Amino acid sequence: MGKMIMTALTMLVLFLGGVLFGIEQANEGVLQTRGYSSDLEEAVKSEVTEGGSYEVEVMGKKFEQVDMDKKEQQYEEIESNHLMQKVATNLESGVKWFYNQVIHSAYQLSQAFF
Repeated sequence: MGKMIMTALTMLVLFLGGVLFGIEQANEGVLQTRGYSSDLEEAVKSEVTEGGSYEVEVMGKKFEQVDMDKKEQQYEEIESNHLMQKVATNLESGVKWFYNQVIHSAYQLSQAFF
């Protein structure tokens, strides 16, 4: 009985050790694939450009400071597209209602003759 328990515990320790080793290897592989090291100091970099705006690089992805006027203009463009979608939806429902009325009238007319 003692030999079986020792064998089971040994297998459990080897299994868990293998799992931890595999997780560590996978983590290193992901870091190498993305092209940055695991140092946190190198993960975040910031610099000031000539125009006075900030450029930040976080884990290999670049972010820039954007002018609020440009963002507001983009938002207005999105809203105008949203307005056109509302108009198109209303037009669709109107056409659908008209079509249903024509079909209903034709059905009522055919019921009168047959």
